[in-house]
Amino acid sequence: MTRENIFKTYLEDPLLVEKNYISQEKIDKLKIIEQSGVKLIEVFKLAINGNIDGETEGVISRKINQYLNK
Repeated sequence: MTRENIFKTYLEDPLLVEKNYISQEKIDKLKIIEQSGVKLIEVFKLAINGNIDGETEGVISRKINQYLNK
């Protein structure tokens, strides 16, 4: 699977729309390289990219924490 396929799989979770994190229209247009403005989705991207790049869990956690502390 490509990064984009994995990302789209996460975006298919109905809770994202039900909890008003993002609209379905925006999900349909969103690509992994674009900024969403939604912290939860940006965390998904960091985790996906880190995992595919072979980073350790600790490195991915630090990147996520840095992003959330901005």
